[in-house]
Amino acid sequence: MLKKISTILLLFTAFSMYSCSSTKHINLTVEEKPLPIAKQKSIVSPPVKVEKIYSVGPVSYRSKLYIYDNTLFIGSLDKKLYMIDLETLHAKHFNIKEPIEAEVYADNYIYVGTTKGQLLKMDYKGDIVWKKQFSFPIIGSIVEDEGYLYVTTTNNTLYKIDKLNGKIVWDFHRNTAPMSVKGFSIPVITNDYIYIGFDNGMLYKLTKNGDEIWEVKVGKGELFVDVDSKAQLTNTHVYTASTTGYTESIAIDKANTVWSKEISSFANLQISPFALFVANEKGQVEALGPQGGNVIWSKTLSYNYDVYSMYLSGNDYLFCLLSNGRLVVLNALNGKVMQIFNLGGIFDSKFTYYDNALYIISRNGNIYKIY
Repeated sequence: MLKKISTILLLFTAFSMYSCSSTKHINLTVEEKPLPIAKQKSIVSPPVKVEKIYSVGPVSYRSKLYIYDNTLFIGSLDKKLYMIDLETLHAKHFNIKEPIEAEVYADNYIYVGTTKGQLLKMDYKGDIVWKKQFSFPIIGSIVEDEGYLYVTTTNNTLYKIDKLNGKIVWDFHRNTAPMSVKGFSIPVITNDYIYIGFDNGMLYKLTKNGDEIWEVKVGKGELFVDVDSKAQLTNTHVYTASTTGYTESIAIDKANTVWSKEISSFANLQISPFALFVANEKGQVEALGPQGGNVIWSKTLSYNYDVYSMYLSGNDYLFCLLSNGRLVVLNALNGKVMQIFNLGGIFDSKFTYYDNALYIISRNGNIYKIY
C-alpha cells in the first residue's frame, strides 16, 4: 500500500513540474524490467514455400551459404567457388584448386579459406589480390568487423587478420580435445569484446586485442566436448551449449554460471524475450526460460535424427531442420507444429537469412530457398 501511495505522489510531483514550466517539456515514462532482447518483427512466417534453386555438387560438413548484394557464395569439395545470382539464378564458378570447407565472406572482394590452409582475397574476376598460408585447414565462418577478418583453423586457433593486406594482427590458441566434432562456433563480436567457443569445451571472452578475459567450461569430459554453437548475448548474460555437456547461462561480466542444464546441442541456440531455444542430441527442441532455465515446452521431432539447424523468425516461428532433410516449422510460443517438409538428403548446414527468405544447402549440394 505504501508503495502504491509513493508511486501516486511521484506521478503528481512530475505532473506539477510539467504544469509550472513554460520552457521545458518533461516526458514521464515508467520503466519495466528489461527483457532479454528486444521484440523483433517476423520476417519469414507460415505458410511458407520451399524451392530447390540450384545444385553445386558435394560440400563439406557444416558448410554454410553466404549472401551479399543478391549473390550467393558457396565453396565445394570439388575445389570450386560458386557465385549464384539470386534474381536470375545464373551461376559462375572459379577453380580454387583446393577443397573449400569454410564459409565464404564477400563485400567488394571475396575471401575464401581452404582445407590446405590458404586464405585468399579475390576480385570478382577471379584474380587473387593476396593470399595467406596457414599450417592447418581453415574451417567455420570468416567473420568481418571494422576492417578485420576473424578466421579459425582446425588446431583451435582464432586469427585476426587485416583484410586490406592479409597481415595477421594476432592469434589466440588453446589446446584442443583429444577428439572433436570438427567445427567452431561463429565468433560473436560486440563493440569491445569477442565471444567464441573452442573444441576443448570452453567458451572464451576476449578483448579485440586478443587478450583473454575469462573462460568457462561448458563441455563434459574429454571427448567431443566442442562448443560449436554460436553464443547468444543479452546485456547481462551469455548463453552457450556444447556438443557433449551442458547448455548454460553465464554472467557476462563475472563469468559465473547462472544456471546449467545437462543438454547437449549441435545447433545454434536461438533466443527471444521469453525463451532460449535448444535442439538437444535426442531429436528434441526445448524452449527454456532465459532467467532460470525452466522448461517452457518440449517437442520431439525425431527419435533417430539430430536437429542441426534452427532459425527463429522474429519471435514467433522456429524453423528446425533435421539431418535427414525434414524441415519443421514450429510456433515458438507453444511448440505447435505449423508445417512439415521432407527435402530428402543429408543436412548439417546452418540457415542463412536474406531478404525475407531462408537458404540452406544439403551435403550433396542442393540449395533450397524457404520463403
